[in-house]
Amino acid sequence: MRAAVWYGDGKIKLEKRDKPSLKEGEVLIKVRACGICGTDLMIYNGKFPRSHPPLIPGHEFSGEVTAIRDAHSNLKIGDRVVVNPLLFCGRCTACKRGFTNACPKLGLIGVDIDGAFAEYVKASSEKVLRIPSDFPFDVAALVEPVAVAFHAVRISACEVGDSILVLGAGPIGILIAMIARIAGASEVILAEVSRYRLDFAEKLGFSVIDSTRDDPVQKIHSITKGEGVDLVFDTAAVPQMAGKLIALTRPKGKIIIVGLYKQLAKIDLLNMIFKEAHLQGSRVYTEVDFEKAVKLVTSEKLKVDSLLTNQLHLGEAIEGIGLLEKGEDVMKIILSP
Repeated sequence: MRAAVWYGDGKIKLEKRDKPSLKEGEVLIKVRACGICGTDLMIYNGKFPRSHPPLIPGHEFSGEVTAIRDAHSNLKIGDRVVVNPLLFCGRCTACKRGFTNACPKLGLIGVDIDGAFAEYVKASSEKVLRIPSDFPFDVAALVEPVAVAFHAVRISACEVGDSILVLGAGPIGILIAMIARIAGASEVILAEVSRYRLDFAEKLGFSVIDSTRDDPVQKIHSITKGEGVDLVFDTAAVPQMAGKLIALTRPKGKIIIVGLYKQLAKIDLLNMIFKEAHLQGSRVYTEVDFEKAVKLVTSEKLKVDSLLTNQLHLGEAIEGIGLLEKGEDVMKIILSP
């Protein structure tokens, strides 16, 4: 099979590899579509500490089942599927309590082991979920980022009528905004520095704050008459904004940290006490979140196809990562082997 293999130091090579060999309980999937995300960019630049070369990246994918080595699986050859890429131990306290996303040994296909920047990938049959036989593969590849966004909104306990600010209008920020709107939020605002992403959010009907021109705190206080919003979702993880997060919320407001901070950041804990604000991290998703993301996407209740801005072939993986790094006129890039 062909695979785009990362060799460290910003090097990816398209090369021939053997198809993955299956162990008991595994299935082989012919990859039809695989998204490129910020984690892949970090891996490419050698900034994701768990990833070691040589590695085939790719954890947002859909495809067809081509081989099954599991006598108890109800999957069939030819099934269209998506895969929950999380790898957890199942034995620790977090896993036993159902918080598999907080497993201390948590890993991912495409991050810790070979993934879907390839013609074929293997996965545990338990992690493979069917999608409708006529559902587009490229749209199905968005199930994984939808699960990330769904989890963040779910743990925020977003209620009908809530006012929401999303910091960052990348794919995850946009998806959080879309899901929050479905959940009944009365006002959803996105703050962003990219003109392209601001325009993208506005076309979807969201209010925006251009952070290059307006201070988000001042703008939010102007919009809310000094109250602040009910919920803040931080997908941007900009250290300079961390100290302002509490100022964005109303008393008893909530802040959900979704983006990965790459350095320590200061937070106004005194103001957090005075407001009795809630600060919570959001890490990927649970198995239930992923299952609900499949239903959201395949039922088309969540219209995510607009995020598909770039379609590339597997041999163009480097070009795709370059587009993502520049961040110009791009939202979601899909590789098709």
